[in-house]
Amino acid sequence: MPVQIETPTSPTHDNESVNVHITNIQITPDRARQLVGIHMGNTIGDLVAGDTPSELVIAASRAYWRVPVFLFGGLRGRIGQIGYVDVDSETGDLKLDDTLQKKLEEDALRLAASAAL
Repeated sequence: MPVQIETPTSPTHDNESVNVHITNIQITPDRARQLVGIHMGNTIGDLVAGDTPSELVIAASRAYWRVPVFLFGGLRGRIGQIGYVDVDSETGDLKLDDTLQKKLEEDALRLAASAAL
């Protein structure tokens, strides 16, 4: 599984390396997907859900599952990705502010409108 380090400290010499040690992952990738799906269903609509994350992101000394968020269309199935939400791998908290929430809503509406054509 890929691990992405946001704003990493780059080695200063060619022979230096960055070591990451993650020990307290309490939330599984499937549970992260469920948490995002519950939130999306309650706030945007039941045709917006998370998919199983394939990436772990390290940011500010925390590990987050990067959960892709998709718009689905009844019989059409998956229409397309509208963004992603990071889920704290220890607590299950969603790293989601009002700006990201609004962007996901707008992108879902835009994608739904274009898919209807």
